[in-house]
Amino acid sequence: MNKEISKQLELEKINKNIQELRDILNEICCTVVEDEKDKERLGVSEALDKLIVQYMKELNK
Repeated sequence: MNKEISKQLELEKINKNIQELRDILNEICCTVVEDEKDKERLGVSEALDKLIVQYMKELNK
């Protein structure tokens, strides 16, 4: 497979995961009472941060 196509597919996969996590995080933030699900919210936020970093690294390859 062409390196450029492979890179594009990887970026699309990461971007899809980023969008899914953003949706989950938005839902958590809108539907829970403060302190009720802080650990869950933090976990999703951290996973989102990691995916964004991975996306940026892949983009700069």
